[in-house]
Amino acid sequence: MFKTPLTIASLAALALAAPLAAQEQSRTKTYDGDKFTATQTTTVNPETGTATRTGTATNINTGKTATSSGVRQRTDTGATVSLTQTGTQGRTRSVEGERLRTEGGSDFTGSATGRGGQTYGLEGSRSRDGQGNSQASQSVTNAAGETLASRDRVTTRGNGQVSTTINKTRAEGASRPPRARRPRG
Repeated sequence: MFKTPLTIASLAALALAAPLAAQEQSRTKTYDGDKFTATQTTTVNPETGTATRTGTATNINTGKTATSSGVRQRTDTGATVSLTQTGTQGRTRSVEGERLRTEGGSDFTGSATGRGGQTYGLEGSRSRDGQGNSQASQSVTNAAGETLASRDRVTTRGNGQVSTTINKTRAEGASRPPRARRPRG
């Protein structure tokens, strides 16, 4: 093999490229509209398995700001997630939980705190088999353990047909359950 300066430089570039690919990456999105401005920053560190997302939205007319922050941390068995959102009135809601990988899917267990201080239990599961059949379920319980809302979806494939069945329940008088988006990366 010839050891020309170009060959040595190419080999050095290849040796340095592998560690650079695993470095933390960050991207920021901004929005400037008629009624509000917003900024969202997502940072992913493949080496540590951490993804964070922070955001702010400001009402142009009132100057009031809403903020959000979320962290997803990869674990040996899945990931943990922690989300916090604070509205323009200063009230905060949050979600925390853990997703565990299972054979063909995952299970999620967590808790949420609403803007009024109410606490909820969250559970969910997803699975898929090798034939394209899948299922997903979610449920929200109150502090007493009573189910406030649940949703089950089953999708089956066979003979060129796709069939999806969705069942939803909501306790009488229960308001819409808290929702939050998890950081992706």
